[in-house]
Amino acid sequence: MKRFYSGSPRHFHNLMPSFPNLRRSLASALLLLAALTAHAQDNAVMHCQPGPWGRIDYHYIYISVPNSILDAFPMPAPITHWSFADRKADWLRTFLASVGFDQAAVDRLITDPRSAPDEEGIITLYPTEADVLGLSDANRLTLYLELAKYTQNSFFHDPIFIPDNNVDAWLQDSAIPKNVADIIRKLTYHVGDGYFFSDLRLVLKYANSDTQARDWVKSLTRVRGVVANLEVGPSDDLPALERYWSADFHRPDSLPMLDAAAKTPGGSSLDLVHLLPPLPRKLVYSYVTPDIERTGQTPNCHWTSLNFFNYTQQNILLDLKLATSQVLDNYEMVSPPYTFGDVLFFLNAQGDAYHSCVYIADDLVFTKNGENEIMPWLLTTIGDVKQLYSREPNYRIQAFRRKWPEGG
Repeated sequence: MKRFYSGSPRHFHNLMPSFPNLRRSLASALLLLAALTAHAQDNAVMHCQPGPWGRIDYHYIYISVPNSILDAFPMPAPITHWSFADRKADWLRTFLASVGFDQAAVDRLITDPRSAPDEEGIITLYPTEADVLGLSDANRLTLYLELAKYTQNSFFHDPIFIPDNNVDAWLQDSAIPKNVADIIRKLTYHVGDGYFFSDLRLVLKYANSDTQARDWVKSLTRVRGVVANLEVGPSDDLPALERYWSADFHRPDSLPMLDAAAKTPGGSSLDLVHLLPPLPRKLVYSYVTPDIERTGQTPNCHWTSLNFFNYTQQNILLDLKLATSQVLDNYEMVSPPYTFGDVLFFLNAQGDAYHSCVYIADDLVFTKNGENEIMPWLLTTIGDVKQLYSREPNYRIQAFRRKWPEGG
């Protein structure tokens, strides 16, 4: 790895000199309860493949940002705009024509008085609803990938992720009415292995009040996670399970619970949350709280991954250079099969790490998908993480394993 950056839904620094670049609990319980009541159509029970982790089953949940966080954000204005930095009007005319706009539409967009370059040379266009809805799938993708290059286009730079392109499951039991859901479905676009939605401003114009707009925005913050359980009983190989879930006995905190579950007559179903180390156990299914944000920087995926086994959070890991140094000094590169606590880095074509998550078992990971307050810490599937982060072309995953000190 070369360097970290905190990937979009943001960006870590020179990780590997010799490798390609690696660039609380009540509140948590309440958030989990809210998530469990917001179940969706895809809540069927799935089973992990058998392995050293034991017998695990799981089902999906959807979790939305709490009002205490949402209320701190102003609602986006219901006016669609497209900003272009370092682009000239002549280039924009050619580009707009290439994505299907006729000459009259191009003239209207470019000559709109609001579209004059600002003091930084940024040109902002104001398309109509018909302009947006009239784009073909191919032209929408070309346009939105261009808009995603500029941080001024926040909902294109960091789009809303829809797992499996299943709008119905994603929005089930939400506040979004059918006519708006139909618009969202039409405006969803496909990048890599994932499906995304960026036209939040357009759909908010259909809201009848600020309260309704807030309800819709909350619904659109829904993210999919999993609730997973380890089925364990007297017939299971308890020493092997203890070795796996304690990271080869380096973090034995959860073993009393595992031992008690295994010895329960008839067996027991143990929520995997109880088997996580103390810090992720506190964070999972929750959102950033003021005590965590006192550093002035929101925890990102790399902070989350590298703090996994720490008893208390190490905020020096918010510094990308120090986080890179931590990996160089305290981790070693490994190949599959992965084990509990391995850090999976998503590397771009240049070898920079733009996302990371922690391997739990089979296809389950612990992650925070984005450096912002509206993204929770989650147990989820590696498939969902791949869908979200496959917007980066030619990415690959490289795992690193913690090197434990003697007696540590």
